[in-house]
Amino acid sequence: MGGPLEGIRVVDVTEGAQGPWAGALLGDLGADVIKIERPQGEMTRHSGAPKKNGIPLYHAGMNHGKRNIVLDAKTEEGRETMLALVRRADVFLENWRRGVASRIGFDYETLSTINPRLIYASASGFGEHGRYSHKAAVDNVSQAMGGYVSINGVRGGTPEKPRFIVIDFTSPLTIAQAILMALYTREDTGRGSHVGTSQLSTMVSVGQVRATEYFMRDEVPEPWGSATPFIVPSQAFRTADKYIAVECPDEASWRALCGALDLPALADDERFRTNALRVEHRDALEPILARAFVRFEGDRWIARLTDAGVPCSTFTWDIEDLYSDPQVVANNLLEIHTHPDIGWVRTNAVPWKLSETPAHYGTLSGAMDESHDSVMAELRAEELTR
Repeated sequence: MGGPLEGIRVVDVTEGAQGPWAGALLGDLGADVIKIERPQGEMTRHSGAPKKNGIPLYHAGMNHGKRNIVLDAKTEEGRETMLALVRRADVFLENWRRGVASRIGFDYETLSTINPRLIYASASGFGEHGRYSHKAAVDNVSQAMGGYVSINGVRGGTPEKPRFIVIDFTSPLTIAQAILMALYTREDTGRGSHVGTSQLSTMVSVGQVRATEYFMRDEVPEPWGSATPFIVPSQAFRTADKYIAVECPDEASWRALCGALDLPALADDERFRTNALRVEHRDALEPILARAFVRFEGDRWIARLTDAGVPCSTFTWDIEDLYSDPQVVANNLLEIHTHPDIGWVRTNAVPWKLSETPAHYGTLSGAMDESHDSVMAELRAEELTR
């Protein structure tokens, strides 16, 4: 049996990361995703991103599981082909700058007229309204605007940019969720709808915890390194050979930590009896814990803390350590794919485990226009059966 979106057709005209990854997620769930590229190719084919054998890896990964055709919407032939695809589509996914869709005649009002069941999905940078709605958005800009950079880094030091791509890969989740909800609603109403999200809305939503800190304390959040201002301990500790991460989110885990450290009296120390007191006396507690942790090697501490039920982890310095981690392997979180031009590529597996309608990671994106003949043949066949 195919994925839960088997039989759903998506026309994807997006570029960059936000829209293309959302389209790829829908493909993972079984949708037939037709990626339309402009004749010069989308931006990730020409960016400074890493390449292998001349093939841009970002594009190959973010557009996996899609069929690719090249169309020029500025020509009559290209426009008619796009409209023919829209008439038979369930979802139209775009991330054009605001105003572009209306200018070229591919806005929701126009397309919903020719296909009333169409889910028109807009993945924008800064939303539909306001003075920023026409601005281009990328992950770095969204992280900077959202405060992610300003609160990252060592305590008292210079703010630093997180190296993981945060907004570009969380925003696609929100637009994919909106599309799924719209498809579900269409089952009752029989009508399509216009759904949308933006990097701005995702950035605000994901930053909720830090925003709550500000509104509760009326203090601008600052960098804390590996620590957090409201839970102690919750940070990195140096062991005899490496750093480990440890957190005690409740009093039970705190008492368990004291036992694992062979410091049972610490649990009853009046300065550290509750988390609020530990936060207040952080400067006194941290050196005590630091001296305890440096006694043994990190793996020994991880074993002891895990047995005690204390949340902990080693730090993954090399991504290979994560990919070879027994837990990652046991849960089949990675896949090996073979690309005709790139060779073998290791990717993530799909994150969903669906017993009746399993999802799967499709083939990596290939050459531009590689599916042109098959898509056009389908359109001609569908036209004959109308």
